[in-house]
Amino acid sequence: MMDNLNLSAPTHLTEALRTNMSGGKSVAQLLGEAAERVPFVSLQELNARVAQPDGDLIVLDVREREAYESSHVPGAINLPRGQLELRVNQVLPDPTRRIVTICQLGKISTLAAATLRELGFLRASALDGGMAAWLESGFETEVSE
Repeated sequence: MMDNLNLSAPTHLTEALRTNMSGGKSVAQLLGEAAERVPFVSLQELNARVAQPDGDLIVLDVREREAYESSHVPGAINLPRGQLELRVNQVLPDPTRRIVTICQLGKISTLAAATLRELGFLRASALDGGMAAWLESGFETEVSE
């Protein structure tokens, strides 16, 4: 009878099998642990800081280059999450600076900020809601040429 129902596999079956067999962590666990270690910056706070730059803040967009170039927070620099550990010393030579990471929805930037904190960038934080929330709020953006 079950064969005749033609059901697809559950959405998270692969992740469940991997974590159950290896004792590894699920994506939700990784995100939860990162969120416990990382402070979040509100959209309003970042907008105010971008409007009145003080030289201490680095806005780090961790999306892929194409997404960054199409629209980003004014003054943001791009370092895709997949290159973070490999290029961090070139792009972020001063570990004392305040860093706010941004991705599309706020999840990858949370992981990036947690990684930066583990690498000694103790003032790293993540934008709450990501670029999608920034755009939805109508805040200013830049486009790269």
